[in-house]
Amino acid sequence: MSSSSSARILINQLKKMQKEPVEGFTVELIDESDVYKWRFFIKGPSDTPFENGIYVGTIDFPEDYPFSPPVLTFVSEFWHPNVYTDGKVCISILHPPGEDEMSGERPEERWNPTQTPETILLSVISMLSDPNFSSPANVDASVEWRNNKKGFLDRCKKLAEKANNSLPLGFAMPEPFRYKPEPQTPQNLDDEDFEFEIDEDEVMDDDDDDDLEGLTEEELAQLEEDD
Repeated sequence: MSSSSSARILINQLKKMQKEPVEGFTVELIDESDVYKWRFFIKGPSDTPFENGIYVGTIDFPEDYPFSPPVLTFVSEFWHPNVYTDGKVCISILHPPGEDEMSGERPEERWNPTQTPETILLSVISMLSDPNFSSPANVDASVEWRNNKKGFLDRCKKLAEKANNSLPLGFAMPEPFRYKPEPQTPQNLDDEDFEFEIDEDEVMDDDDDDDLEGLTEEELAQLEEDD
């Protein structure tokens, strides 16, 4: 695939992600002139050591994308069994396609061209909730997660605060669009919703009221019998 083709794919994927944001992360170009280098902001999932933190990282795409995987790196200081100390993310779908007996990964677990930046970041969110301890990239973080959970949580809390303090001024995660039906009030209902028929025979004119004034009880009773 030519670099122009991969660039076009990336532009379309970037536009889609910005137009239809997914809860938990957002992306942008680091440099408007280079579509191969993205910046991502990812929110730590609730009920994980990373909740309340918004972390920044980069995605570096190869020129033969989508046939080769990108490289994801946390710029925010990050402590996780599957993230190297230099911030590089280590998950199966970011490993080159094909078989690798040393890794123990099945080919279908590794990169394939159907993956997108969106599916990658969703996998990262899953990684934050459920680390892979079988082949940790950060052994010390893996040991601390399993043997000293309180120490791990305290460390991650401090790193979350540090990451949030480093966010761009005024930064806010985009909220996915959710349709909310407009309340049905007389102000926004059509007139036809209030249409009803009037039985003219049941309506009494003011003139009729005037005609009944001054009649005796016997005369009123007689009128009722006539009706």
